[in-house]
Amino acid sequence: MVLSNQSINPMKNVFWSVVSHDARAATLGRGGLLNLFAAQELKARQAISEDDLLLGLTENTDGPFCPPQPSCASPNRYRSIGGECNNPSYSTWGAVLTGFERLLPPDYSDGKNFDVLCAILELLDKNAIDTTWAIKTAKSGVPLPSARTVSSALVLEGSHPNPTHNLMFMQFGQFIAHDISAGVVFTADDGTAISCCMNDGEDFLPPELTHFACAPIAIDPDDQFYGQFRRKCINFVRTQIAPAHDCSVGYAKQMNGASHYPDLSHLYGSTEEKLSSLRDSGGLLKVFNDYGRDLPPLTKRKECLSTKEGAACFESGDNHGNQIISLTVLHTIFTREHNRLARALSALNPDWDEDRVFWETRRILQAQFQHIIYNEWLPLLLGSQIIKTFALSPSEGYSSSYDPNANPSLSAEFSTAAMRFGHSVVDGRITLPSPNMGGIYETISIPELMFQPSRMRLRHFLDRLLIGLSTQPMQIVDPYVTEGLSRYMFHGGNPYGVDLAAINIQRGRDHGVQSYNQYRKLIGLDVFTDFQQFPPNAAKRLITVYEHPDDIDLWVGGLLEEPVEGAIIGPTFANIIADQDGIELLSQPPQAFLRADLPGNEPVPCDSTTIPSMDLSKFRED
Repeated sequence: MVLSNQSINPMKNVFWSVVSHDARAATLGRGGLLNLFAAQELKARQAISEDDLLLGLTENTDGPFCPPQPSCASPNRYRSIGGECNNPSYSTWGAVLTGFERLLPPDYSDGKNFDVLCAILELLDKNAIDTTWAIKTAKSGVPLPSARTVSSALVLEGSHPNPTHNLMFMQFGQFIAHDISAGVVFTADDGTAISCCMNDGEDFLPPELTHFACAPIAIDPDDQFYGQFRRKCINFVRTQIAPAHDCSVGYAKQMNGASHYPDLSHLYGSTEEKLSSLRDSGGLLKVFNDYGRDLPPLTKRKECLSTKEGAACFESGDNHGNQIISLTVLHTIFTREHNRLARALSALNPDWDEDRVFWETRRILQAQFQHIIYNEWLPLLLGSQIIKTFALSPSEGYSSSYDPNANPSLSAEFSTAAMRFGHSVVDGRITLPSPNMGGIYETISIPELMFQPSRMRLRHFLDRLLIGLSTQPMQIVDPYVTEGLSRYMFHGGNPYGVDLAAINIQRGRDHGVQSYNQYRKLIGLDVFTDFQQFPPNAAKRLITVYEHPDDIDLWVGGLLEEPVEGAIIGPTFANIIADQDGIELLSQPPQAFLRADLPGNEPVPCDSTTIPSMDLSKFRED
């Protein structure tokens, strides 16, 4: 019998400590499963067709679970905390805990809806049946190669510095991604993280102890890296299903734990409770005053590795600010910028109460954040050709392009593949320049900066890291990922860690993302019918793991492409990201930018540190 509340968790790896339980998400996820089961039953009874499911034309709004609808008051001057009611006509579009949309219908091995009968029966306390929550298969019908097998064969270790873009560009990309996308994986009934492996990956859990949401990644016995440690299993838990906002039944849409809008939810939180815990008096955000230097407030969560006296672990709106210290730096900068703006607004408007100061400050900082994304970061990612094609060119002043019918919800393809191009541009080490800028002060490997933010307490560390990020090149986008991410990520003191590349591949399969070829076809490119159509080195490696080009995972295929002219990514990723950001731009609610209140393009990092001067406006060297 499948134990839906099984929470055996032998993993010591810090990776699993970042899994958080959200009671509301668990309730919605259970409802999403119930509605999915209802869709399968209706299809089995021929009450609805497969085409109706794919096109969303079921007209069936009496699913067994209906999520509560937000209560939207009159149009608000400020964005909501969770993204609800930003569009009064479609109040749940882009809200936290709603589903990722899709560019193409999902691909699961048992049809467009995976089989969750065992999960549903278990949730209803009925007898479980022996069935599979079916990850898609290869074109021939056999299982796809293990995500770790694909990763070890195709995603290599190597250093290929980008001649134009710096590490700040990479780090700001992660800052954007964390703001708009956060997968919500299943947890056990008691809220603890689910384990699918035994003894830190030594083997798989036996079937009778395996949670229905497990999709562990198999490691080959002769794996070049994990084999020496006799590991067989990488833990992987599937993403929760979001029920449709209109109570309809249909194919699965995975749940986003963040609001889909670029609204700094990772700074402010996505719930009133979280925001309240982060706010201070006077319209300010709470800080930890470390001998006169403002850092994010300390947290009591036990996610950071060091427990020594004086060690630091910081709070953030999304609970992920400690993931890597360069991300912590950006959380610090934006926290300081909020408080700088709040003090300035309070001085200019002494009649405002602290709530007015806070909400106006948040509104201005969101505008600054979006200005950097659309006017500086995106053009350097996509190049002028794609920017022009998708009408993403920066505009002067106020934008009036709001379209209330544009759904801002992220696509699964954007979240699980295209936006994860950034994992290939991470350098394995971060170099801090010496105070006189003529040498190297310190070089630190990436794994030693994950969940170890205590260096932030060193007097000049933040400024040195900012200079390092702005002068050190990032890597180019290619099928190379530093071993700090593909072997040692979140190692937690073990001699091995998690393979992020394998996780990316498996997450795409979890979300039912179709093969790389299907997205090439979608954007009008020729599809690959033979591996020999790829460059020789890629072809030789592809043929060792995949049976057919139609089996290639989207994330893998996207990394193999040559960049579009003027861009740093290939055409498939560029089109997916541009399409997403074009929709985001159109769906910005009217309260986002008011002509009279438009802020200037403030040099946020320089205003927030002791660095005398620095041009960070382009994220690259000219």
